[in-house]
Amino acid sequence: MVECARYAKSYGITLAVEPTAADSNLIENADDALLLSEQSGEDNVKVMFDTYHVLYRNEVSSDYVYRMKDKLHHISDVERLPPGEGSYNFDNVLRALKEIDYQGYLSLEVGFDTRKADPDWYASTSIRFLRNKLKEIGWG
Repeated sequence: MVECARYAKSYGITLAVEPTAADSNLIENADDALLLSEQSGEDNVKVMFDTYHVLYRNEVSSDYVYRMKDKLHHISDVERLPPGEGSYNFDNVLRALKEIDYQGYLSLEVGFDTRKADPDWYASTSIRFLRNKLKEIGWG
């Protein structure tokens, strides 16, 4: 990780460590990702938070936001549906992101559940939901 981080830094790249409980047991939770980030000793090693893996472990998503606060670089959604179309409630995570003054990226992994996915529908539905939700909580 140190060697990769130093090489990436020379190009202005930030590395983001993602806990992937559903896919592996190497980096399972926020503490594992934070530990690896800290142990690298490099300031361009941050953490990524994908709500899917938190829910896989039956943990509270907003807790991850607060724990990863200073190292949080990227956050991703839980399902392959646009937010608001599935079962996940984004309110607490978005509120937590607002409280920590998160300035990073928010991405959505949508449309991978079918080859018939309409990318325009997924994008417009996702954007509409997030804009409305951010306005509702007074952020944005």
